[in-house]
Amino acid sequence: MKPKAFFPGMAILAFCCGLAWAEEPVSHERLFDDGVRALQQGDHNRAITIFETLADRGFVHPDVAYNRGMAYLARIRAKQGRPGDLGRAAAGFEEASLVRPDDEQAIHAAERVRAEVARTTARSGRSQVVVSPSLDRILAGLAPEAVWAWLALVASLTLSTGLVLRQRKASAAHLAGTIATPIGLMALMVFASLAGWSRHIRRSTAPAVVVVAEARIVDEQGTALPKEEPIPEASRVEVLERRAGLSKIRYGQREGWTHTTSLRELARPRAE
Repeated sequence: MKPKAFFPGMAILAFCCGLAWAEEPVSHERLFDDGVRALQQGDHNRAITIFETLADRGFVHPDVAYNRGMAYLARIRAKQGRPGDLGRAAAGFEEASLVRPDDEQAIHAAERVRAEVARTTARSGRSQVVVSPSLDRILAGLAPEAVWAWLALVASLTLSTGLVLRQRKASAAHLAGTIATPIGLMALMVFASLAGWSRHIRRSTAPAVVVVAEARIVDEQGTALPKEEPIPEASRVEVLERRAGLSKIRYGQREGWTHTTSLRELARPRAE
């Protein structure tokens, strides 16, 4: 009886193993390769689906984000574009440059998308207000948080060295210390403040892009505010707060509430 029962048991075991193998998720690398292949073959919808699947899995990589943006652009150029595709394309490029700040190709691609949105807005007869970030955002964004922290450390060492040299009786060393001390102190105050402000921005805000034709500004109850200028598609904003389907955003120097569905938050690499 045992030999006869052996083969059916093995068949059931093999079947279960096959199911387990079939249910094993496809690797990120394989999915990415499939997405690139679909994009090259002109299957834009499949490429978008694959790259969005990677995003849903939490896989953050600049090449994935960039190719996702290219897939949305390709669908638009194929005359198959859907509302919000320009914004989603810009979000992909912005995310790529956020993860890899020196990616000039992604930065220029996002700028070209916004230029296309501006042309579309102009053709429709609507006016588009161009805004610039506030001065504190500009200063904090000149370099990553880690750069400001390292510069603050160098300034601290300069200050410490200056204080030590000032105790020397030798005229040259004392003079060097007298010069280095105030320079180190001023630099430490500036760079430490920038490092702290950059950290505050990173931890208290989330970058996002408008993925609808216009993000309407509403009050805290979700009622539209007609006097407030809407924010155009593909615009980069900062999410300050979230509440019941609404997001409080900062656009340049403006702050207001809008519907969360009008935005796509950008994935960021985990801070060390």
